[in-house]
Amino acid sequence: MARQTTPYVYGNTVRKADPRPYYNNEEEIRRRQQQRRQQKKKRQPKPRVDKISVFLTCITFATVMAVGIYYIQLQFQSTYLNKSVINLESEIVELEKENKAALTELESFMDLDAVYKKATKELGMKKATKDQIYTYESRKSTQIRQHGSIPAE
Repeated sequence: MARQTTPYVYGNTVRKADPRPYYNNEEEIRRRQQQRRQQKKKRQPKPRVDKISVFLTCITFATVMAVGIYYIQLQFQSTYLNKSVINLESEIVELEKENKAALTELESFMDLDAVYKKATKELGMKKATKDQIYTYESRKSTQIRQHGSIPAE
């Protein structure tokens, strides 16, 4: 193995300075500028785009967009169903009103005297005695509708 010998300087003064060779200033300036340019190129790495990061970002963005669109669609369906329920409820209320009006009209046309006559004369029914009548209290409603007078016999 060949051993390199390097001149060492001990202490804080140089004992014998080597004369610096003469360089042309313009050539030296150009050479230094060229070296600086090369060092800058070496120091600044090219900005690289990590393919995996871009891929994951695209997948995340697509997932967020899909979830957002799905959420908006669910909100639209919910609003549509709520409006449908409201429309159906109002339709039910209208039908109930019509049914009550029709029932009232039907009851007003019913002749209770004719029913009583038919029941007693044609069918042979008799009026109930006090022993056959049982009373009870209704828990649903305290109001009773009476459309005609109850006959004495």
